[in-house]
Amino acid sequence: MTFLRQYRDLLSMELRSMRGEVPMIAVIQLAFTLGFVLGFGYLVPGMTGETARYIVTGTATQGLVTIGLVLLPQLLAQARREGRLDYLLAMPISREAYLLALVSVVGIMALPGVLFCLLFGAWHYGVALAWSPLVIPVVLLGIASLAGVGIALAMYSPHQQVTNALTQLIIFYVLFFAPVLMPREQLPELLQWTARLAPPTYAAEALRAAVTDLPGAEAGPALAAMALFALGSAALGAIAMRRRT
Repeated sequence: MTFLRQYRDLLSMELRSMRGEVPMIAVIQLAFTLGFVLGFGYLVPGMTGETARYIVTGTATQGLVTIGLVLLPQLLAQARREGRLDYLLAMPISREAYLLALVSVVGIMALPGVLFCLLFGAWHYGVALAWSPLVIPVVLLGIASLAGVGIALAMYSPHQQVTNALTQLIIFYVLFFAPVLMPREQLPELLQWTARLAPPTYAAEALRAAVTDLPGAEAGPALAAMALFALGSAALGAIAMRRRT
């Protein structure tokens, strides 16, 4: 069976197996977007247009983080604990095709929420977003880089409880200590340095470069960094999956 045929079948299988979760995840993404976009408006009275654009694009990036670095590793960790992952990997399938199918599934789940966040946030704050053809590739590559790290995290974590704890720490870090909802220059020097090692930093920068003219946002370097994160973490995840067989 060819790689593309395996990928198609695995993608179909994963979508069917998660058909009950998809509506719930969509509702959670919607509530998350509304809560962040509206809530920051209450926390920051008299918000300027520049701050609003950081909040809108940062909230959209946070949605990618929630799907790729929190939900996906938790689902994989649960599948490992229940033995479903070992059962699947015992079959004669390509591990790389399975990884690509997982990333595609979370991409399908995340894309509508990200686009809704950008549209609703721009309308709510009355700011103009400079839509460009880069939006879709930026979102897809951002999902790939974050989901790849999430897969590697789930595969190398020793227990499901450890995976869950690490994913909660990731959310806390991205919210308050990463240049996602704020400019990098506002962070202490140490956090500016650690931000260079975090894929959410580049996802936020690429998204800002695609839809805004905020200073310091450059799509090229951010896309290159996301591609490296996606390839590196996917390779680590594939190696871990092969060791389980």
